[in-house]
Amino acid sequence: MKQALACIVMIAGAALAQVSFSSAANAVRPSLVSIVTEKAVAGAGDSGTRGPTQSQELGSGFVIDTLGHILTCNHVVADYEDVTVRFSDDKTYGGNDVVVVGVDPVTDLAVVQVRAKRRFTPAVLGNSDGLEVGQPVMAMGSPFGLEGTATAGIVSGLSRWGLAKSTGPDFQDFIQTDALINPGNSGGPLVDVQGRVVGVSSFIRTPRSGPTGIGFATPIDLAKSVAEQLIRNGKVTRGYIGMTTQAITEAIGQAIGASPGCGALVASVDPGQPADRAGIRPGDVIIDLDSRSNPDVRWFQSEVASRSPGETVGLGVLRGRSGGPERILIVILGSWVTPAPPMPRVFTTKHWLGIVVKDYHAAEPRSGEPDYGIEVTDVEGGTGAEAGLRSGDVINEINLAPVRSAADFEKIQKVMAGSKRPLLFRVFRGREAFYAAVKP
Repeated sequence: MKQALACIVMIAGAALAQVSFSSAANAVRPSLVSIVTEKAVAGAGDSGTRGPTQSQELGSGFVIDTLGHILTCNHVVADYEDVTVRFSDDKTYGGNDVVVVGVDPVTDLAVVQVRAKRRFTPAVLGNSDGLEVGQPVMAMGSPFGLEGTATAGIVSGLSRWGLAKSTGPDFQDFIQTDALINPGNSGGPLVDVQGRVVGVSSFIRTPRSGPTGIGFATPIDLAKSVAEQLIRNGKVTRGYIGMTTQAITEAIGQAIGASPGCGALVASVDPGQPADRAGIRPGDVIIDLDSRSNPDVRWFQSEVASRSPGETVGLGVLRGRSGGPERILIVILGSWVTPAPPMPRVFTTKHWLGIVVKDYHAAEPRSGEPDYGIEVTDVEGGTGAEAGLRSGDVINEINLAPVRSAADFEKIQKVMAGSKRPLLFRVFRGREAFYAAVKP
């Protein structure tokens, strides 16, 4: 009897979790977006293209207000040339309708805005400070371009920092989760079972062997603060002290006569910066800030960054192996300089759509090959390369009308002058025919 009751409880619990995740997914879905960014790649392209070509990056994001502001990751839109945003209802916006409001490489966050005449449905933002290890969460986004994907797991760790990355944020305070975060999930929401966003999916750490990796998300409390500044000012302003600090481990504490895990050890001081001007030296231990006890190095770094440039702070400092008496040093904070995002690179092409064409006539076309059209002899870059055209391709239709010569192509160019509507090319690559949409 007890065993039967246990089975009933387990089944009921599983059903409840399924209902909760389904409700959470439905609550977030109207605000969920997939993001495609097109970036210029310098150098030779493949299969006969030369010069700059285009590559695509996939990411995710979610709406945070009715004005169409979308929170995502900086690395999703960095170096962007064109950003396309698709909603769960398949409405898609790009070009001048999508603008990057601001980016913050320090936290790997960014805000883009869709400027359209519609009312947007924002996600409900939760409170990441209340998260607990073991709490169920769900990652939503477009992994590998599969839009609207949801993966469930738990919060498997909190306040993760000091994670080595080839690119990414300097300021780290990550939520760790075993909910699958794959390429394309970046910028998507990490959601609790009530459908509240508690984090922004950032990256995964994948082992060389093993079935899966570990996902990391930026806490929503930090993300909200960054987003508010980006929307208001287009950038994030932080206090800067001009020194590096590290944690006091047990071994370091024994070596310098300090209590392990309490305070921050000054490792280096930048010459001429606020810490140097205040008299701070390498080897000093920062034990409090404005009379607030300093529990660890991460709290200290976060607290300094949260202050405003020009603000005066008092640091309690111990100097020397025995600690000595506490010194109070006054520091006037500088400004943490965030590198400005590079301007979009604009490549010019000599020929329309970046392609060079000539008349094509097949003396004895094989089965499946066109018997007329225009042949692409060179791809300079631009929208032709972006659409995937290659040297040797044969175009025999544009906008469902036959194209029999290069003269026809020139006529279409004149007719389409000033139009922003993509052209539909029917392209033959050998015996294979396909359609390609080419932006004018």
